Amino acid sequence: MKRRVLASSLILMVTFGTIGCGTTTQNAESTEVASEAVSEALAEAEETVEETVESTETEAEETVESTKKEEENENMGNALKGTQKVVVIGQDYGPAVSKTIVKLDEKISSDSVSADSFKVVETKESFNWAALTPGSKEDSSKHIELETERVVTDAYTSDENGEKADSSEYVTLELMYNPEVGSPFCYDLFKGNNTICNPYDLEVSLKDGQTIKTDAGEAVSAIDVDKKVDFDNAIYPDLANTDITGKFTGTDGKTLCYASYEPEDDGVKHALVIWLHGAGEGGADPRLNTLGNKVTPLFGEEFQKVMGGAYVLAPQCPTFWMQYKEEGDWMDNPGTDSIFLPTLKELIDDYVAAHENIDADRIIIGGCSNGGYMTMDMILNYPDFFAAAYPVCEAYNDKGITDEQLAAIKDLPVWFIYAENDTTVNPKQFEEPTIKRLSEISENVHTSVFKDVHDTSDTFKGQDGQPYQYMGHWSWIYFFNNECEENGVNMWQWMSEQHR
Repeated sequence: MKRRVLASSLILMVTFGTIGCGTTTQNAESTEVASEAVSEALAEAEETVEETVESTETEAEETVESTKKEEENENMGNALKGTQKVVVIGQDYGPAVSKTIVKLDEKISSDSVSADSFKVVETKESFNWAALTPGSKEDSSKHIELETERVVTDAYTSDENGEKADSSEYVTLELMYNPEVGSPFCYDLFKGNNTICNPYDLEVSLKDGQTIKTDAGEAVSAIDVDKKVDFDNAIYPDLANTDITGKFTGTDGKTLCYASYEPEDDGVKHALVIWLHGAGEGGADPRLNTLGNKVTPLFGEEFQKVMGGAYVLAPQCPTFWMQYKEEGDWMDNPGTDSIFLPTLKELIDDYVAAHENIDADRIIIGGCSNGGYMTMDMILNYPDFFAAAYPVCEAYNDKGITDEQLAAIKDLPVWFIYAENDTTVNPKQFEEPTIKRLSEISENVHTSVFKDVHDTSDTFKGQDGQPYQYMGHWSWIYFFNNECEENGVNMWQWMSEQHR
């Protein structure tokens, strides 16, 4: 570039020199030619100078950026490298990433680890709810990535499963979670179901100025942890004794995945409790339908103790239980059979046949919303097969139920659960008229009706300091927390006493 500037300068000098020489005629001609040459030379010189300035600025920026990268690389080169594995637990509102277990390439002194030393930033796929606000020009059909700093509530050296231990290459970080923070699920309003977030990253680092120490006493001021979370390699303590790999294909070619739990084999026959998930938990991954509706208490110690040990079967519909046409229609189901009705019955029959310690006279079926619909569909079509049913916020349109169908289940004990403020499945269109009609011919109708759905654990609060309010549709929370009663009769206890 500098050579081009010098060349331009020489051209100008020669040009002006030519103007000052020769005869008058020659001067006139030379002046005209020189003027053109000067213009051209000036243009070239100006262009060259601009290019030189731009080039210099670019080179300077690249140098600064290169220096920064070199410094970053040098710092990260001195950082301890690591990987992580998360812990996912079931909550009333769904799953939560409650911990991350970081494995570093050197042992860390337990005395040097504290919650204040670490920073964790969560970046995950999320439905773009903001795009639904009036006047928004954003595309609501496209998911966004949501970034949230997770509060580290505790940190300690641990074993590979996150249990506290002395100096170790594993460091466990416990993270704050609530109904609005920490879920690994992404719900798509338009598709009507959940998926596991992709991406879901946790960027784990040391806060500025914070250090931890190796077991040898060396200070560590930076850690380089792979931020991508592998949910196939996560720890699910609530599913520890549960098989989530079940798959069944019916005679019509439809396939249902399922989760299942088996009590200890004590040589005694036990009840089979069936749970049918809601609309958001369909697919081919039973983690969705067992954690999405907090089904995990059915595998837990309290429920199993009340039941005296019970088999649990949690089938997963590939689409929606309410689908009544092969083309996919489901939301406008007028009160007619599901296309999955025969396949689900075949799955139940197959599971019972494969487990000789299931008491065929103690098969109890229930589910919520979309699964509450399927519960009603099953008992209306197979009224003599089940010992009892527990539909929760069920979505079977009462207008589609005939008097003959109700008469067929008048001897079947049925316990309905719903909240009065359910705006998703209006009780006046679904539960209430069915309960009224059935109660007129049956003495086996039971109900647990709640004013609303809110946190009863004194764990989660709203901005007003009152118990966190869930959607009125989420009445299954009361069932899984064993809070359903009628005239002093506990529902779980009632379930344990039902026989065909």
